This record gives sequence, structure tokens and C-alpha cells, in this order.
Amino acid sequence: MRGEERSTAGQVMEDMEANMPSRNGIVVGGLSPLSETLWRDKTCTEFMGDVSARLTWKDLTVTVTLGKGETHKVLEGLTGYAEPGTLTALMGPSGSGKSTLLDALAGRLATNAFLSGTILINGRKTKLSFGAAAYVTQDDNLIGTLTVRETIWYSARLRLPDKMPREEKRALVESTIMEMGLQDCADTVIGSETGTCEE
Repeated sequence: MRGEERSTAGQVMEDMEANMPSRNGIVVGGLSPLSETLWRDKTCTEFMGDVSARLTWKDLTVTVTLGKGETHKVLEGLTGYAEPGTLTALMGPSGSGKSTLLDALAGRLATNAFLSGTILINGRKTKLSFGAAAYVTQDDNLIGTLTVRETIWYSARLRLPDKMPREEKRALVESTIMEMGLQDCADTVIGSETGTCEE
């Protein structure tokens, strides 16, 4: 990254941090209430300050083992970065490795795929485990027979600690619906062809 780009990215971060919403004096960094709770529980730290992630990867190579011991390099020597508060486009033809790159960065590679290179989060080398990072796929992976509210409740029951009271989980679901502006379609079945949830 050139010096000019670095100072621009730094200025963007300063502007974002200055305008971050806060609740009861705690900076939330734009997370939904459910995500905020999951993040706080996962890190076991006091929920204060900047929670944005600056992602950098260097010399990323993904090799896939095929049948008969053959290997194939799907990605080779990729270097890049993604700054919080910016939009990063990942473009290329079908089969060029876009999904593989996202899987590598999210710790979702298949068992026959091997990753080498460096991934940094906020300047620190890290090995991403499944669930530490995520991306939204182009395919609809939601249960079509559930409503928006039921889907968020389902996720909350799976991901939040068992020891958390049911009422607290319900309150997080409702505040997430409010935060995401989904009140008007909270009881709409996701797979319904007649009812859709639009902004």
C-alpha cells in the first residue's frame, strides 16, 4: 500500500471511529445486538473501543490434493488487503478462485485444501478458525419454512451460550430485528413466494 493510500485509509478509520454509535457509553461499531453479544462472548473481553478488523493477506497459496496423490494450485501468491468501512470488489471469471480466496480468509477450506502464506488481522498473524470470520454466499442457505424472527431465534439458540437465560436471548432477537429494520417482515416466511422482505 502506498503512503497516500495508507493515510487515506487512516483518515477513513478516524472518521468512522468518531461517528460510531454508542449505547450506554459502550462503542458498538455498528454490530447488531446479537452479533455484539456473540463477539463479546467469543473474545471474553470487555466490549470497549474499536472492534473493526483490518484484514491483510500476503503470498496466499491454496493447494488442493486430487486423486492418486496429484495436487493442483488453486491460488498462488495472492497479496491484498481489506479495510473496514470500505467496499472491496473481488472479480474474475467462474473458476478463477474467488470463492476459494474467501474460504481461505474465513477458515472454511475443504479438508483436501492446504493454505500457505500469511493472514493478518489488525496487523497480527493469526490462524482463522471456522466461525471467526464469515461472508454471505450468493446462495440462499436459510430454512425456507421459517419466518425471519424464527430464523434469528434459531441462530441465537445455536450460537449463544446455554447458560444465557431464554428471555435474554429473546430480547436480543427482538433488538436485532429492530436494528436491522426488519419489523415489517419479521413474521414473513422466508421461503414464501408471496411475501418478501424488502427495504
